[in-house]
Amino acid sequence: MGLYDHFRKEELPFVERSLEILGQVERTHIVRLTDFLDPRQFAILRSLTSQVRDVKVEGNGGYPEAERVRALVFPEYITPAAEDFGLALVEIKGDQRFVKLQHRDVMGALLHIGLKREKFGDILLDELGCQTVIAKEIVEFARSQVTQIHRIPVELVSVPWTQLRPPVRNLAERSITVASPRLDAVLGEVYHLSRAKALVPIRGGKVKVNWKVVDDPSHLVQAGDVLSLAGMGRCKVLDVSGTTRSGRIRLTVGVFI
Repeated sequence: MGLYDHFRKEELPFVERSLEILGQVERTHIVRLTDFLDPRQFAILRSLTSQVRDVKVEGNGGYPEAERVRALVFPEYITPAAEDFGLALVEIKGDQRFVKLQHRDVMGALLHIGLKREKFGDILLDELGCQTVIAKEIVEFARSQVTQIHRIPVELVSVPWTQLRPPVRNLAERSITVASPRLDAVLGEVYHLSRAKALVPIRGGKVKVNWKVVDDPSHLVQAGDVLSLAGMGRCKVLDVSGTTRSGRIRLTVGVFI
């Protein structure tokens, strides 16, 4: 099996770019910084370090549990500093007494001004407001362009990292039973879909397992897997705990809320 056989067709352009970056660092001993990567992309980049010598990869998304990170690719004799990742923390200030901004509102506003998704990281929402981690090089542009979100006048203000409010990831736990831990069966139980209706998004590439598109409905899920269904949200398989008297498999899942 060749190297490229380990990846899906749509992942190959990213694989090729990653190999180019890794090779350049190996040959020239320079340091390269990527845009924000999702967990699957970061995992791919790190796995490809096996193809080069004396090259390391580290990721930083502003806080330890960050989902999206910028990756630094560097010769192994270098010790990177936090500022090398080019991150900035921005507070989105606006009057939300009557309308609370949602994740999609903030993302839509940033994309609307022409930013690519790769230029900003996690969007953090809580009862105090909204923060986002953003590439330092585009902070001033974003600040000048984003003046309203969802009819709310807003201002983007750079704040120190000491004011970061890491998200509390709430999970609503549920116990389900399935005839088999197949992807279509688990998604059907979690999101109250018939087996036939669960097949449609899976076959359409709308389902990810651990941030990787999986279009095989017979894929077997395991404890620890994070499943996402476009338009429906995400869940995590917390435990696979044996079988019922009728032979069905018990799972405990946490639905992100």
